[in-house]
Amino acid sequence: MFDRPSSTSHHAIACYGTAHPPSRPRVLRAGPLSAELEDGAVRAIRWHDVEILRGVAFLVRDAHWGTHSAQLSAPEVTEAPDRFEARFQGLVEADGQRFRYDVRIGGSADGEFVFEAAGTAETDVVTCRTGFVVLHPIEGVAGRPVRIGHADGSEEDGCFPALVSPGQPIFSIRSLAHEPAPGLRALCRLDGDVFEMEDQRNWTDASFKTYVRPLALPTPYVLAAGTRLEQAVRLTVSEEATGGRGLSAAEPLNGLLRLSLGEALKARMPQVGVGIDTLRLPAQEAGAPLIRDAGVRLLVGRFDPLTSGDETLAAFARLVEATGADLLLELPLPCREALDAELGEVAARIDAARLPVAGLTVAPAAYLRSYQPSGPWPDGPSFTDIYRAARHAFPGLPVGGGVHAYFPELNRARPPVEGCDYVSFCTSPIVHAADERSIAESLGALPAVMETARSICGSLPLRIGPSAIGMRDNPYGRGPVDNPGNGRIPMARMDPRQRGLFAAGWYLGYVAELARQDAASVTLGAIAGEFGFVHQPGEWPQPWFDQEPAAIYPAYHIIRALASAGGAPLVECRFAGPGAAPVALAWQRPDGQGTFELWLANLTADPIRIDIAGVRGGRLHRLTGHDFADACRAPQWMAGEGEVWPPSELELPACSVARMVFDHRSLTNPVAGAGRAPQVGM
Repeated sequence: MFDRPSSTSHHAIACYGTAHPPSRPRVLRAGPLSAELEDGAVRAIRWHDVEILRGVAFLVRDAHWGTHSAQLSAPEVTEAPDRFEARFQGLVEADGQRFRYDVRIGGSADGEFVFEAAGTAETDVVTCRTGFVVLHPIEGVAGRPVRIGHADGSEEDGCFPALVSPGQPIFSIRSLAHEPAPGLRALCRLDGDVFEMEDQRNWTDASFKTYVRPLALPTPYVLAAGTRLEQAVRLTVSEEATGGRGLSAAEPLNGLLRLSLGEALKARMPQVGVGIDTLRLPAQEAGAPLIRDAGVRLLVGRFDPLTSGDETLAAFARLVEATGADLLLELPLPCREALDAELGEVAARIDAARLPVAGLTVAPAAYLRSYQPSGPWPDGPSFTDIYRAARHAFPGLPVGGGVHAYFPELNRARPPVEGCDYVSFCTSPIVHAADERSIAESLGALPAVMETARSICGSLPLRIGPSAIGMRDNPYGRGPVDNPGNGRIPMARMDPRQRGLFAAGWYLGYVAELARQDAASVTLGAIAGEFGFVHQPGEWPQPWFDQEPAAIYPAYHIIRALASAGGAPLVECRFAGPGAAPVALAWQRPDGQGTFELWLANLTADPIRIDIAGVRGGRLHRLTGHDFADACRAPQWMAGEGEVWPPSELELPACSVARMVFDHRSLTNPVAGAGRAPQVGM
């Protein structure tokens, strides 16, 4: 029984869907320099409180861009007040191939950091990349100057891109020098190969990545047996007398974060929908009643004319009837025949299935794959011709453009939008990394993604999704990666956190960021299956759920709340104080009573303490590891009144969610611009 978690594994299952808790970094310090050693990589290299580099890792990617797991020896660490050093060995062994390497990491209080790696291919190794990747954080860096040293010895002034760059913004890199904060200078030197940079915000990574081996060279390539690689990343940090300190937004309030509600924003809550997983149609139909009960009124499903039969359309029709939701149909068009003939046949099949469609998102099926901005691009009819033919085959139906894949495919293809009624794309946060910290950081890249999408699409409505933590498509390889062991694996279709409290908080943060960017709709996950909100038995192991009666996953409570809030005006949330801020989303309820709803989520593995300024009291409902079993058994568990919340500090345990409801009489400072009876609707 899992009514009250009593062990580390039970707590991990509640939070992350897997019995394996997240790894904890070891913090190495040398005076004002610090770095976090975790799983053979280094994260968060800081000078005082300023993050200089987000990460440095030495990795081996396979022939399909997947990252091989490395067997690592226990690190030998020496530390003194003014310096640290760590040494360890790594072995990558997969598919009969072996690559062995040695690592030395060092840092000193005078601002010097080094990460050296030397390795040998013990067999032929087929790889798309073997060597270093270096991550610069986007905060305080995007749009800022950088001095670039090139491999040929020349130098030039450039900028980290402000909008998300579709291609590599910087080539042939030997060094990068920038100012992470006023008065603070950082020089990163890269030795042993030719490096270039890509803008990882394309995949919602909150970083600019500098990596070995230019993409213009052929991939995969072979490291012949006996090949030796030696590479190094060297960082030098220096500061003026006034630089680098005191950068927090406000002084800590007795060690608490302070949350203040600001003005009512112009943006409103988008329509929040749920995806249909066509690989799990029986599970979708079984879960449909709970999706209807949650108030979800938007479904998004894909119909592939080449691989989906008429039974898929019939199942869609039953789902529309069972949920009462509108259906946006994704149509990846094969483009093998004349457009009017292909689309006319699809229209006839939809009519025969008696399937009501509220909108049609159409794009060439070839664009489910990824292409470099320089091409070559697939042959076929233009997007403009496809939009025209879609309007002819489906008169009066809204036609959406964009892509059925991820944002980088939209950013690189830049399809025309003339003739569209809206533009669509989706995202996944685990293309490059699958740890909780990276997934949480991905939320910070969404504003730049939306700003860039607006630069492409103008004022057209943006309909985002279906998006989940896991990947439903893999434009970069054969398909999503298998994950039979419930691991934290990049590019996996089945991500265990979908079943845990972490996903509930991440979905809340995902919608919060996109809502503030005025998304027209946000579609999440799927009804059931690997991306599901409703629990159904599956072909993959589901710890606890395989043994206990459960109706839903914790994220169901989030989708229930968000679906009911469509059209509600958002309220600004401002944090000040120490540490990482939790996810926050606040809106004024459309009840005409001046009622506000505030949702918070802690995506970290440590508790967060918050002082909510200006609120005298209300009702509080928390979803924590202690409540996991009850919340998974009762779909309406978080819809109740909750406990009375007096004006005092609020603690959010690891991977927890909190919902607060209060009215205007509880506010010591009324929310500026908030009306008593907002208009609901899109």
